Amino acid sequence: MQTYEQKTSDLVRNGEHARAWERHCGFLGLNIDDFMQIQWRLLQEQFSIAGQGRLWQTLFPQTATLKSVEAFREAVPLTQYADYADLLAGKPDDILGRPIVAWARSSGRGGQPKWAPYTREGYHQLGVSSVASHILSAARGRGDINVRPNDVVALNLPARPYLSGIAIRAAADMFDFRFLPDLDISEQLGFQERIAHVFKHAMVEGIDILGSMTIVLVKMGEQFENREKQKRQLSMQMLDPRVLWRYVRARGKARRDGRNYLLPRDLWQPRGLMCGGTDTSQYREQVRRYWGVYPHETYACTEVGFIATQAWDHQEMTFIPYSAFFEFIPAEDWAVERLEGRKPSRTLLLHELEVGKRYEVVVSSFYGGPFLRYRLNDLVEISSMGNVGQPNGITLPQFHFVGRSGDFIDLSGFAGLIDEKQLTIALKEAHINLIDWVVCKEQHEHESVLHLYVELKPNGDAGAPTSETDIRDGVHRQLKRVNTDYGNIESMLGFIPLTVTVLPTGAFGRYTDYQATHGADLAHLKPMHIQPGQKSLDLLLQSPVPNS
Repeated sequence: MQTYEQKTSDLVRNGEHARAWERHCGFLGLNIDDFMQIQWRLLQEQFSIAGQGRLWQTLFPQTATLKSVEAFREAVPLTQYADYADLLAGKPDDILGRPIVAWARSSGRGGQPKWAPYTREGYHQLGVSSVASHILSAARGRGDINVRPNDVVALNLPARPYLSGIAIRAAADMFDFRFLPDLDISEQLGFQERIAHVFKHAMVEGIDILGSMTIVLVKMGEQFENREKQKRQLSMQMLDPRVLWRYVRARGKARRDGRNYLLPRDLWQPRGLMCGGTDTSQYREQVRRYWGVYPHETYACTEVGFIATQAWDHQEMTFIPYSAFFEFIPAEDWAVERLEGRKPSRTLLLHELEVGKRYEVVVSSFYGGPFLRYRLNDLVEISSMGNVGQPNGITLPQFHFVGRSGDFIDLSGFAGLIDEKQLTIALKEAHINLIDWVVCKEQHEHESVLHLYVELKPNGDAGAPTSETDIRDGVHRQLKRVNTDYGNIESMLGFIPLTVTVLPTGAFGRYTDYQATHGADLAHLKPMHIQPGQKSLDLLLQSPVPNS
């Protein structure tokens, strides 16, 4: 792939904004034919590079003779992390066709980490896309470079070995930002320590670009609205005249807006907010109210890096053609898989998608990476196929992130994945005497929570929890034990992300009777434990009809 001798920050210093834009954001000007040509060219290069490595020689020897996208999709099955786990265990340095320069970690399922290796070329592309996110977060229109060398970039995102930390390191190789905290210091700090460090020093240095989990920005805004708490937080720093001057100006701004309390936007005026978390779109207006600008959302994963990004309008997202080869499983196919166990057998390419439909994303690595036809279990919905008449002028398909398609819940960006096995263990260890249960991810007062619905046995063991509060507390304790990442929400954000509803007696029996009388097959007689759907919930919540 193309690498750059000159940093992007040097281009900006020299006034070469058009070159900087084309380097990082030029893909937003492609049409669908150009996009697909880039995809196929990079996939062909991947066959040549990755085929030299031990991993592909072991798992995918058939790729050595593939000559077309069609042959590739017919010859190689869909994969998941378990297919690679043994070969990636221990992070071997000789597993790929090119040298490995970084390993990215994710929480994985049940708190078991997943590791993804990056070659030098893959790491370079991480940097290209990361700088693109900085640029687009602050851009006011197509071609606008509204970032400058030495801009203060404040970060409270996870450091290495998480993808966000590796991507920031790669961006630092391309652009001379001033990171807050310094990247070496950031890697020594815990999550709460990092947040405290960022905003203590930001009172002196200011913030030009802010990278954060979206929910953290919302929580900060809510805390600022509590005037008395705010006073306690700010009073200890007032001895520094730079902090005092920032505070006095912020008070003036608040008074002009008719408020007797501060919001973050009074103290800082970031030009861009780079936000992470699957709930970013739900907090969009809150973030703007608190911070003065809309959050800029990217879609990334540990396995292949940046997949897509919003444009300068911070609305829908566009896939990045240089990150991975993209395929899409139609929603009706993965729905059949969840209900009946039949694996999907077909995928579509980007130009074959339809507006208003949902798809599960499948990726294949570029640049010698390990993953081939890899299921991310992420759902996206296509909002436009890129008509020329779009307000932002982008002619590529536009989409938004919907959620997870698998049998697990992604509660937040740092809480790990919560699956059926974990919940089953937590319910058992909490000694809940139940007939059955279902769980959904819901929004309660702007917070993402697990909503657990349980039907209790009418004659349970003496001393077993029966109230919704006791059940919640017991399950919460056990769930933190089986998935330590789940506990991050309480420790970092200060609330318990679990609520419980005890269902009417006989709820699951009535559900089965209803399904049977309405012609459902055996696979559909019981609701799915994970994300059963609103219709299923409505049936379970119905009270029994009294005998006449």
